[in-house]
Amino acid sequence: MKTAILITLATAIVFGSCTNSLYKKGVNNYEKMAYHKSIDNFENYLLKKDEPADAKIKLANSYRLINDIPNAEKWFAKIVLLPESDPINMFYYGRLLMGMDKYDEAKIWFSKYLDKVPDDFVAEMLLVSCKSVDTFKQDTSLYTIKEAEIPEIATAFSQVPYGNGIMFTADKITFKNSATANWTGRSYLDIYFSQKDKNGKWLSPMLLKGNINGQYHEGPACFNKVGNIVYFTRSNYHKKKLTKNSKNENNLKLYRAELVDDKWTNVNELPFNSDEYSCGHPSLSQDEKTLFFISDMPGGAGGTDIYKSNFDGTNWGKAENLGNIINTSGNEMFPYIHSDGTFYFSSDAHNNLGGLDVFMTYYDGEKWLQVENLNYPLNTSKDDFAFVLNEDNKTGFVSSNRNSTDKIYEVTKNDPTFILSGSVSQKGVYNKTVDSAVVEIYNVSENTKETVLTNLNGNYTVRLKPKCEYVIKASKPMYFTVTQPKNLSMIGKKLSESFTANFELDQIIIEKPIVLDNIYYDLDKWFIRPDAAVELDRLVQLMQDNPKLNIELSSHTDSRAGDQYNLVLSDKRAKAAVQYIVTKGIDSKRMRWKGYGESKLVNQCKNNVVCTEEEHQKNRRTEFKAITIETLTKK
Repeated sequence: MKTAILITLATAIVFGSCTNSLYKKGVNNYEKMAYHKSIDNFENYLLKKDEPADAKIKLANSYRLINDIPNAEKWFAKIVLLPESDPINMFYYGRLLMGMDKYDEAKIWFSKYLDKVPDDFVAEMLLVSCKSVDTFKQDTSLYTIKEAEIPEIATAFSQVPYGNGIMFTADKITFKNSATANWTGRSYLDIYFSQKDKNGKWLSPMLLKGNINGQYHEGPACFNKVGNIVYFTRSNYHKKKLTKNSKNENNLKLYRAELVDDKWTNVNELPFNSDEYSCGHPSLSQDEKTLFFISDMPGGAGGTDIYKSNFDGTNWGKAENLGNIINTSGNEMFPYIHSDGTFYFSSDAHNNLGGLDVFMTYYDGEKWLQVENLNYPLNTSKDDFAFVLNEDNKTGFVSSNRNSTDKIYEVTKNDPTFILSGSVSQKGVYNKTVDSAVVEIYNVSENTKETVLTNLNGNYTVRLKPKCEYVIKASKPMYFTVTQPKNLSMIGKKLSESFTANFELDQIIIEKPIVLDNIYYDLDKWFIRPDAAVELDRLVQLMQDNPKLNIELSSHTDSRAGDQYNLVLSDKRAKAAVQYIVTKGIDSKRMRWKGYGESKLVNQCKNNVVCTEEEHQKNRRTEFKAITIETLTKK
C-alpha cells in the first residue's frame, strides 16, 4: 500500500513537472515571437490545467499575432474580462469581432475600451466604422475579383506587374526538416515570378536568379520601368546570422540590386536603414526619383508610417514622413503610386471594414488630399492590401486573407452604373400618362444623343455613361417639349447611382391662354422685374425646344387708372416681354403682342371695388397662347 502511494505521488510530481514545463516553454517561445510554437505549448498546457490566466492571455494573443482570427476570437472571448487582462485586450477583441463580420458586438467592446482609454484615436475611428459599415457597401459592382491560382504556393502577396507576369512575395509549402520562420511556422518569404500560359492559367513560380533570395525573409519588392533595378525588403542579417537590435528584435531593411546577365546582383543597402527599426514595402514613383516605403522609426505617428526618400541623381536622401493625412497612430502599410499619380496604401486605423483596408489619395502639389476607402468588395472585414493597377488603369491585383490565407487576387475595376428613369404625364390632367413620348438624352461631354420612347405607362429607363454631363428633354407631337431645368452630371461621381427625371407635357391647344406664373409688374410700370425674367427664361426655353411654336404674348393691367391708359400700359408691357425674349435669341417673327388693359380681369377687382394690393397685382399679368402662322401674319 505504501509503495502504491509513493508511486502515485511520484507520478503526480512528474505530471506536474511536465505541465509546468509546457507553460515555461510557451512563455519562452512567446517572448521569442515563435508564436506557432507557443500556441502548441499553451494549448497542451491548458488541456491539463486551467490556470494561470497568463497562459490564456498569451495563447489568445499568439493566435492574434499569426492572424488566426477564428481561434483568436474564441480565446479573447474567454480572457477579455479576466482581472489580469489589460484593457488593450478589449480593443483587440473588438478588432477580431470586426474580422468576423460581428460589427454590433465589436461596437460594444470598442465602447468598453474607450471608457477606460478615452483618447485612443484608432478605437474611436473603428467604432465609427462599425456604426456606419453599410456605407462601405453602397456599390458592390465597382470591382470584379477572382483568386490568382498560383500553384505550389502556401501564401502569396505584394504582387507587382513585371514583364508578362508578376513578381510577388510568397512562402512555399513546407516539407519535413525545411527551414521555417519562428513567427509563422511556415517557410521564409522569397521573391518569385510567375506568368500565365496561353490558356490563362498561372504557371509554377520561379525564384529570382542571383543573390536576392537568401536564408531569411525577402519581399515585398518594386522595380524600375526598364525592369533591371529592384528595391526589396529583407530581414536584417549578416553572413546567415540575424542581426538583433537593443530590444533583441530582428528588423527589416531595404536594399537595391541590379539585373546583370539575367541574374540579380550588386545588392546594396539603402542609407536610411537602421538596426534599431524596420524599413520595408518599397514603391517607386513614375519618374524613379521618389521611393515610398514604410517604417516604425522614431518620430512617427505610431505603428508603421509611410515615408518617402528623394533621389538626387547620386544618393537617396533622408526619410520624410508623409504626414497625418495619411499616417495615423495605427499601421499604414504597402504604399503604391500609380503612373497617373494616384497614391494607394493600406491601413488598419482609418475608417474601414476591419483589418487592413486599401485607401487612395492624391498629392495636389502642396498637400495630400483626404484619403478615401475603396470600399467593398475590394475591401473586406479581413486584411486587404498591396493593391496595384496595370497601366490600363482598369486591371490589377490585390492581396487579401479574405479566405483565411494571404492570397493574390486579380482585380477588374468597373465603371459605376448610372441609371436614369422617369415618367411622362400630361400637365393638368390627373394620372394621365403619355406613351410613345420621346425622351432625348443629349451627352454634352461627347456631343452625342440618345433617344428612348416611353412605354404604355409613360415610363422610360436608360443607362448613362460616367464622367459625362447630360441635357434631358421630353417631347411628343401636339405637346410642348420640356427640358429639365438643370443638366444632369456624372462628372466626379464614383459610386453607382440612380436618377429620376419626370416630365409634365402641356398639350398644345391653339388659342388657349396659358398664364406665365410670376410675370408681374410694379404699379404703373412696364419694365421686366428680376422675378419676371426667371419665368420668361422658361418661355425662352420652351420656344427653343419647340422651334415651330409661334405665340402671342398678351399683357393685362388692374382696373386702376383710365381704360385707355391701361390699354397703352398693357401694350408696353407685352412689347417689353417680347423684346426680352428677342434678346435671348428668339426670332421676333415668331411672336406678336397685344395689350388688353383691364378688359380681362381674373378677379372681382373692377372699377370702384376696394381690393388689396395683392389682389390687384394678380391682374397685372402676362399670358401666352399658341397661334398658327396664319394668325401670326394676319394684320
